[in-house]
Amino acid sequence: MNRTQSNSQDINASVVLELQRVTQHPNFESSLGIRDLDLILKSGELLTIQVEPSTRTRSFASMIQGITEPDQGKVFFLRQEWSGVDYHRQFANRGLIGRVFEGQAWIENLNLDENVTLACRHHGRSKQDIQESTQSWLNHLGLEKLTTRRPAFVAPATLQLHQWIRAFMACPKLVLLERPLDFLDSSWIKKLLDAIQLVMQSGAGVLWLDSRRDLESLGSGFSHRHLRANAGILSTPSILEGI
Repeated sequence: MNRTQSNSQDINASVVLELQRVTQHPNFESSLGIRDLDLILKSGELLTIQVEPSTRTRSFASMIQGITEPDQGKVFFLRQEWSGVDYHRQFANRGLIGRVFEGQAWIENLNLDENVTLACRHHGRSKQDIQESTQSWLNHLGLEKLTTRRPAFVAPATLQLHQWIRAFMACPKLVLLERPLDFLDSSWIKKLLDAIQLVMQSGAGVLWLDSRRDLESLGSGFSHRHLRANAGILSTPSILEGI
């Protein structure tokens, strides 16, 4: 095997997410639209995407997660396209994605601790593994325990921190962060950046969507790229060169 072939295999092995000529028309006027987008996110890399304050990112993140399909183009996770009927593989792959949702993120008739651990239980993680992972992230955030109240009776800031735990405890290959600092004061920024660093060191790629003016600078110190949506549309020339 020559060096070029070896480098190509290394690159392919490190690619977590790839979009090929993806177009997605907004479901609502405020939704983020995608036009002819080529994008690659690798293991251990942070990609920040700047959106306008009024732009909603939920439909875009759901497309990345394989829940919905783009209008045009292809979305690959771990080199496998989301489309098709291999539902067992798709289910297993979604278990490798952690997400902090924009907006409503909970099953209201479950307690918050049940919500946080639900995905890991569905994906076959052992009770001990879930407990150890949960405790590790509670310790990282300086929290005593998961809240046992239902989401409707929990403060928004506490809900947001429980979203962090749910996203990071999954041992993810990909983390999707939609405005993860909403409802939290600036003292939590370092905790979030430390958490991002931890999951990136374990091999995850992180995609952070936000309207914060300081978003690009928050990525300094990481393997980091930054994109900006224009008038609610994310459209870039191919950034595959040099990958």
